[in-house]
Amino acid sequence: MNISVKSWKTRLIAALILVLAMYIGFYVWILQSVKQSVTSIYMEGENGITLDKSSVSDTVRGKFLKFVDFPSQKPDDRIQVQLSTGHVFHTFTKGTVWVQYTYEGVGQDDHAAMYGASRIPIKIKTKLDHGTWVIVDKEEQP
Repeated sequence: MNISVKSWKTRLIAALILVLAMYIGFYVWILQSVKQSVTSIYMEGENGITLDKSSVSDTVRGKFLKFVDFPSQKPDDRIQVQLSTGHVFHTFTKGTVWVQYTYEGVGQDDHAAMYGASRIPIKIKTKLDHGTWVIVDKEEQP
């Protein structure tokens, strides 16, 4: 059985396109899952947001900064968390996500940012555990 060069190249290109499509699909899945988990960590208790504790390991949860000690913070301030687009490198079962976040406390009356942190880079390591991406490590530059 002879396989022509044209047929072989077509199959190789089709296989590469399939692998690339799967990689991009996992890229988006990991990024959205991690961004949702990080947002819920920083916003826990605000605006009715609760943290799904199965998406973050216990040892890592304590590594996330808790913004509760700003001197000008008031109980009725609105909290806003914004995440950058982010980048992902993964091996389909483990991944590393690089994002930047901005955290602001906004006054209810004048809607001005009164305190916070801007464009803080974080590196998050994650693994696939029973169909869920779990954050297993985090590094943050203050």
